[in-house]
Amino acid sequence: MFIKNELEIYQKNRPKSKELWQKALKVLPGGISHSIRTFGLDLIGSFPLFINSANGPYLRDIDANEYIDCWNGHFAMILGHNPPEIQKTLKEYIEHGWHFGTNTEYQVELAKAIIKGNLGIEKMRFCVSGTEATMYASRLARAYTERRLIAKAKLGWHGANDTLYYNVGSLKNDQTSPGLLNSEKAGILTFEINNDRTFDLIKKNKNNLAAIILEPILGGGGGFPVEIEFLKRLREETEKNDILLIFDEIITGYRFSNTLIQNKLNIIPDLTTMGKIIGGGMPIGAIGGREDIIERSSPQKEKQVLIGGGTFSGYPLSMIAGLKTLEILNTSQKEYNRINSEGEKLLKNLNQFFNEEKLPLLAMGYKSIIMLHVLSKWIEKPSINEIIENSDNKRQALLQLALFNRNVSGLHGLGSLSMAHNHDHIMQIQNVVEQIAHPVSQSQFD
Repeated sequence: MFIKNELEIYQKNRPKSKELWQKALKVLPGGISHSIRTFGLDLIGSFPLFINSANGPYLRDIDANEYIDCWNGHFAMILGHNPPEIQKTLKEYIEHGWHFGTNTEYQVELAKAIIKGNLGIEKMRFCVSGTEATMYASRLARAYTERRLIAKAKLGWHGANDTLYYNVGSLKNDQTSPGLLNSEKAGILTFEINNDRTFDLIKKNKNNLAAIILEPILGGGGGFPVEIEFLKRLREETEKNDILLIFDEIITGYRFSNTLIQNKLNIIPDLTTMGKIIGGGMPIGAIGGREDIIERSSPQKEKQVLIGGGTFSGYPLSMIAGLKTLEILNTSQKEYNRINSEGEKLLKNLNQFFNEEKLPLLAMGYKSIIMLHVLSKWIEKPSINEIIENSDNKRQALLQLALFNRNVSGLHGLGSLSMAHNHDHIMQIQNVVEQIAHPVSQSQFD
């Protein structure tokens, strides 16, 4: 009954989204241009939202429904939506044009700002997306070390490039996405985070291993934090064996303080990929790190490694929005402290509620990142493997739909907090999750 009622409420209140979805299906495969933007609702016989405006912590859809937004533009909008300072900056600049296909002073200034605030970034190059950045990082590592293999964390999401799209999301064990080489031919090894067997893998392949890449917190992989001792040992083993360590900080960069998380951890990798927040909500990707490695991409080099060669690399609007965002974040430590603290409390409170009620839900994340996993059964203190193996995609979709019906928007359950969220917003999010947790868990699908 809960499923039926939720579906009826959702569809009744979103007739324009339903109509547009039918049109989208005729021109876009699956009706979308990013697979996760169905929110899984097609699994339970429904359709996704179509959003047409956003402000502060809120999204508004084409049917005028308003939502407290936790997805925050794939984690990019740490200041919230449409912040007035960024809007003003973009309006002032756009009068001069918005795409030249040349160099601009702003890419120099943004690079200087990032290098100044991060010990491990000696030089850098811009591209347009995180997917490109991680692809280029792998290419640089192979060229620099003259080795073939790249090792990546299982469930680690580094975009959908041909290089690293292995063992992510629904691609478990040895599955390979159609159209890609299998992992052996592609030169990809995978390892489990926080697992000592990873170091046996390094030892076995040390002479052929160009790089190890991972996110300090598995963002798209489910919000699983990597233990600091594991990261420290990775740094030690990679240095000892001349293997490059790559941190994917596309989500964690500038998420918890006005710097990359590697500085707070005091673990400096050889290369770092960046994106999202550093573009102020505009399209961006970047790769930075040791000068001797990044310099291999210089056109003055005899054997140049091609990176950052896109039409919109160093896009002026991305550069100026990113510059203004970093300027604001440099004076926002109090706000960082607030949302980090609020996020930790939300994670703790939700898990305490789920455990006391023995509900098959789990909140994972770190500070202002909060993701919800819906399982097929309650498990006390489940491992990462148990969480993935027992994930219930239909109930996860029902959770998202029930959140929408109560004016909360998110993905992977929720997503993250922005500086536009106040305490009342966060308490409302907690109350809504607790309100729907029992019926979502108890619902049965035919």
